Amino acid sequence: MTTPGVNRRRMLGWMAAAGAAGVAGAASVGTRLAAAVPAAEVVKRQEIRSLTPDQRTRFFNAIKTLYNNNSANNQYNQFVLTHYNYQAQGHGVAAFLPWHREFLRRFEVALQRIDKRIVLPYWDWTRDSQAPERSAIFSPAYFGGNGTGSNRCVTTGAFAGWRVRFPNTRCLQRQYNGGSTIGSWYSPAMTENLLNNNRQSYDQFRRALEGSPHASVHVNIGGDMAQMYSPNDPLYWIHHAFIDLLWAEWQARNPNLANTYGGGGASLTNTMIPFGVRVASTLDTRALGYTYPRWSGSSQAT
Repeated sequence: MTTPGVNRRRMLGWMAAAGAAGVAGAASVGTRLAAAVPAAEVVKRQEIRSLTPDQRTRFFNAIKTLYNNNSANNQYNQFVLTHYNYQAQGHGVAAFLPWHREFLRRFEVALQRIDKRIVLPYWDWTRDSQAPERSAIFSPAYFGGNGTGSNRCVTTGAFAGWRVRFPNTRCLQRQYNGGSTIGSWYSPAMTENLLNNNRQSYDQFRRALEGSPHASVHVNIGGDMAQMYSPNDPLYWIHHAFIDLLWAEWQARNPNLANTYGGGGASLTNTMIPFGVRVASTLDTRALGYTYPRWSGSSQAT
C-alpha cells in the first residue's frame, strides 16, 4: 500500500488557490441556485458504478441540459461561480462539510427539476486508490480520461469536447500528476482508519478529511479539478458526494457527535453564505431527502 501521492503543503496550497477575489459581476450567484428543499421521499444515493446504463445516461444528460449552450449565465456555470466566489466560506474552515452538503443538494435539486428520477451518485474512489487511472470512471463509458494535446483537453467520455467559461473560455482540462498515471490516494484501509481515529470532535474529523483524503483527488487528477473552479469538471460532483458520505458515516458511527459542529468559534447557528441557511439545517441528510449506504473499508476493498 502506498501513501497518497501529493504532499500536504501542496494540498493546503490548493485549498487556498485562486485568492479571495470573485469573478466580476457574479457576486450574488449563490442566491440563484435551486434551494435544497427536501425531496418528496427519502432516496438513497448510490455508487455511480452501481447505476444501470440508463440511470447513468440520464444523470449525464441532466448535467448537459443544465449546461445547455455554455452561456455565462447558464445554471451549470452558476454552480461553478458559486464555488469559486465563495471559496473562503467553504474551504479550510469549519463549514467545509456543511457548506458542500448544501451545495451538492442544490445541484441535485437542479438536476431533479430536469429529470425527477435523478439521484446524485457518489464515487468511492478508495476502490481505485492504488492505480486511479485504471478506474472505469475514466473510461469512455463514464467521464473520459486524461487531457490530451498542449491544452490538456478532455476528448473522451460523456463530456468529450466540453467547453468551460471560467476563468476563461476553453476546453475542459485534466492533467494527471503522474503524466499518464494518477498518484495514489486514500485506500479503503486508510479511510477506515481516518473514520476510527478522529472521534474526539467534529473539528478534528473535518480537518483530517479535508486535507489529504479530499484534496489529493483534486490535485492528482489535475486540470480543472485542481483549481477552485473545480466544478467545471463534472467529476467534482461525484467526488464531493463521497466526501459527504464519509461525513455521514462518521456521524452514524459517533451518534453523540452527529449533531455537533465547531472549530475556530464556529456555531450551529452560523448562516452559510451565500445560501442563507444555518449550519444546523444540514446535519441530517434524511431531513434533506437522501441517505447513503453504510460504508466500511473491508466491504470496499478490491
